[in-house]
Amino acid sequence: MVDTQSFRLIGELDIEKIPLRNVNGQNIVYWWDIQQVFPGIKHVKNGEVAVTMMRDSHQNIIEPHCIEHCPNVVLEVVLSTTVKHVHVDSPMSTPNPEFESTILHKLHGIHDQVDMTQRIAQEVLELAKQMNDRLILIQSKTEAILTQNYELLEYTIPRLFIVLPETSTSWDPTKMFQAKFRLHFICECGEHTKASGSKIPHHLHLANHDGYVINKPTEFFLKYGPFLMLMLQMIKLGAGIAGHVVPALANLKVVDAIDFAESSVNSVTSKIIQGVDYSLAYLEESRNLIKKSSDVDVGGDARAFLDDLGSYLAGVEGLEGVELRQLGSYLETNKSDNLLGNLYRMTTKDGHVKWVCRHHYRSGYQEAQTQKLRDIVKLAGGVFDEQLGSINITLTSSFAEAEFCEAINKAKGGVYDLDITFGWDCSRSDLQAFEKALKMSSVSILRLDIERFQASIASKLLSTSTRYEILIRIMEHTNMKMIHIVLSKDFIKLRSLQPKRSSHLHKLSFEMTPQGIGASDFRVLVKSLKTNNPLTTLNFQDNLIGKEGALTLSEALKTNTTLTTLNLEYNSIGNEGAVALSGALKTNTTLTTLNLQDNSIANEGALALSEALKSNKTLTTLNLEWNSIGYIGALALSEALKTIITLTASNLQNNWIGERGALALSKALKTINPLTTLNLQRNSIGNEGALALSEALKTN
Repeated sequence: MVDTQSFRLIGELDIEKIPLRNVNGQNIVYWWDIQQVFPGIKHVKNGEVAVTMMRDSHQNIIEPHCIEHCPNVVLEVVLSTTVKHVHVDSPMSTPNPEFESTILHKLHGIHDQVDMTQRIAQEVLELAKQMNDRLILIQSKTEAILTQNYELLEYTIPRLFIVLPETSTSWDPTKMFQAKFRLHFICECGEHTKASGSKIPHHLHLANHDGYVINKPTEFFLKYGPFLMLMLQMIKLGAGIAGHVVPALANLKVVDAIDFAESSVNSVTSKIIQGVDYSLAYLEESRNLIKKSSDVDVGGDARAFLDDLGSYLAGVEGLEGVELRQLGSYLETNKSDNLLGNLYRMTTKDGHVKWVCRHHYRSGYQEAQTQKLRDIVKLAGGVFDEQLGSINITLTSSFAEAEFCEAINKAKGGVYDLDITFGWDCSRSDLQAFEKALKMSSVSILRLDIERFQASIASKLLSTSTRYEILIRIMEHTNMKMIHIVLSKDFIKLRSLQPKRSSHLHKLSFEMTPQGIGASDFRVLVKSLKTNNPLTTLNFQDNLIGKEGALTLSEALKTNTTLTTLNLEYNSIGNEGAVALSGALKTNTTLTTLNLQDNSIANEGALALSEALKSNKTLTTLNLEWNSIGYIGALALSEALKTIITLTASNLQNNWIGERGALALSKALKTINPLTTLNLQRNSIGNEGALALSEALKTN
């Protein structure tokens, strides 16, 4: 049972009971709770004595306003419109001018009281209208958030959450801004998690998790405050929107722990009610405090929040991918914690992404079939992350593929992100079987490695584009959002691999590792790059293309607009090859990653690359490991670092830059540049070089 304080309107018999709040072991009643039951309250009396607001040790009235609990007593509420009873002697005995004057005075007083009552009644109506408008606004904004359709690739962590004080013992209104809070995610269960024919309601509820401590509360509440206020109001008042039901906390009868006794449920409910009220009070008080402070610099949206809460709530929307990803920076988490709050990702029949607890997740699929899928993935040495709905697996035979395809279909959803490698000499029929299974599944993010694909003698008679028609069909599956395919060398002869229907795809990329490629095939591939072959990643590692190959490749890169990653590791391109590639970097507009590890590049090649970096606008990663750029090359790169705007990672391991090279690079690090990763292993930089770099990092 929830402890209460009894109240009644002075002169009335009806008694209203208002829940108590326990703060530091003391039962209190918040003034706003009394105002909700008795609008227009003036003060409260205990017999003939007025009950005063609680004060702190400095005799300041505690915020938010509250009064002490008076056990076993019915407190009387005096409204600002209450008219005192006036005893008037009977005028029947003797007419009296003084008596008549008194009567007229009383009548005027009553008339004034009536006017005042009408004015206050009008104010109460206006207040009620404002409260109703606020409730309508909260309802509409909550509906907009709950029905917002997120894409799977953007929705990496749960989107609905509230904050509650870390412990009930810290709910002290006098020390509100010293309190610690925890973020709690919300299970988005509803009609979409109910079993067919089930009449048991699925209510939105807090995830069965301890929550995450907020380590930067001031910044956190400024950024997420309005969204939190909306979520807290939804939890407190309840809602029934778009297949979701949120019971009002006052009526909550069920919690996630189904086996709790009724008394435990009431206890948990009471603590959540108090926690929600405390969090709302914190948001309101922090808003008032910042409004009074001229030293706090806030953005435009936050300023609107401070000035007019109603106006700001009108602009609240669901959190976007970036805002959700930033959430983790405000929370204390362990390295092993994946910031999911024991929730599982699922998609509804209409394509909406939801995060639900394990109980509601399991109710949406066939447990026996899912267990079989788990066993198949485990047997193959793969990983099945059920919370994210992702599988990473390498299959080694047609039989293993058939078993996997059957299991993923019978599991009835639950797998949305699939990274699969065909680790045998797979054929066209294997791809056909996989395409059929994929069409029946819920997969929308696919990484498919068919590098070992082998065309049969019969299929070799077909055109290359016909042989790859199966991949086109996979790309045209409307549930697909992101696809990356690792192709075999056979792709060299294919000039195009674009589906007719691709508006549903957010990203489509291709990769190839043509090891042991012959001169003829190399020329064909380079020629196709000039006409924007759809490859996005090309791994030429260990092909010994030499300086001639680098020269040919650089010409293609000058016009290519699709390739983003190029790996030329172990190719002996030397200085001449590096100079040729540098010319391409000056005009190429798509390449972001270039690996030139172990290519016999000395200072001449490094000088050319450094000059190219000054004008290149896209390259973010450059690997020059195991070359010989020396001090001269390091000096040239350090000069380039002062002006480049995109390079974020550079690997200069084993390049003989020495102490002087480290000194040169340390000077560049003191300037404003985008570099976040720099590897200088095995470069004999010495103590002086290391000291210079450490000093530079203090201001970088």
